[in-house]
Amino acid sequence: MKLRSFYLGLALMVSAGSMTTLGCTSPVGSHGEQAAGMVSLPLVTSAGGDFRLHNAVFSIHSTNGALAATLDSESDPDAEALTAILFQGPYTVRLEDGWELDRIEADGTESPVSAALVSRNPQSLEIGAGATTGVSFTFTTGQGSITIGDGSVDVSFDVAPNEDLGQCELVSSYYYSYCPSGQTCLLADSSGRTFCASPGALPVGSPCSSDQCVAGAQCLKVDQDNPDQGTCVKFCRVSAGTFGVNCLSLGLPDSDIGFEGPAPEGTCDLLTQTGCAEGEACQYSGGSFASCGVPGTTPAGGACSGETCGAGYQCHGGTCRQICDASDYYGGTSGCYYCYNVGTGNAGRCYNW
Repeated sequence: MKLRSFYLGLALMVSAGSMTTLGCTSPVGSHGEQAAGMVSLPLVTSAGGDFRLHNAVFSIHSTNGALAATLDSESDPDAEALTAILFQGPYTVRLEDGWELDRIEADGTESPVSAALVSRNPQSLEIGAGATTGVSFTFTTGQGSITIGDGSVDVSFDVAPNEDLGQCELVSSYYYSYCPSGQTCLLADSSGRTFCASPGALPVGSPCSSDQCVAGAQCLKVDQDNPDQGTCVKFCRVSAGTFGVNCLSLGLPDSDIGFEGPAPEGTCDLLTQTGCAEGEACQYSGGSFASCGVPGTTPAGGACSGETCGAGYQCHGGTCRQICDASDYYGGTSGCYYCYNVGTGNAGRCYNW
């Protein structure tokens, strides 16, 4: 499947006089007689098909971090562009999470398409007196490439060559290529081909329709009971065997890349000792998860073999040791001078000097 890149052009048109604009906002701050310019963000295109960007909120900040303007596509759902008058100078513009790219059908109805933002977000721009600047936000879909905008941004249609998107590693590794700073690696299709894109802020587990998930995750349809619903899932390696991670294979050819699925039934939390029925304790005998079982009677510090320790204790090194929070290495308490990580996440074991 080939990819479509949808370019959202920002035309920056400088003018010393007043302007009539759609959704226009006035310059902020006190700048005296400083020249002002206008930023225009097109929302629709008819090059190679009709598309509209919905639920798009653009936040424009000056370089000192002050908010200069906020433009919302839903403030005028029929508008073909959003505009704001700004004083000349440097700015950044960010497309906030929650956007939706819709295809406009011949009968006028609109239907969302799955897309990923492949350009940097936010982007820098400079409004200068007498100048026109073009900045593009690029979205990838499955159809080709579309460019919209005016000013210095040309309108064109082309098919984006797959190889131009490059390759990257879905799970961090010391031996493989990474994406540029501020971007994340995503799957392009079921062949396992990858490309770099700008991440969003949707946390793992969130429902989604386009790729606006946090870095290291992607919007994928992996729920067999709800095959049409996308979910932000985190990538993992099936072969890694990380404690607490149920890494389910994606079935990619010649790859052990998977996604983090829900914990298997019957698992529990070693550190909080939760998830078990009354009278049971959360225990660990190996593998990637702890399970519930009947606690033993061997007290703390007693010699042990297997699951003979009381609840909240684990047999490690032949001694019943308290389960502790390994993120707080130096506990400094009686019987738990330091918490040793034994490969079970934050659920470590107490040791003394």
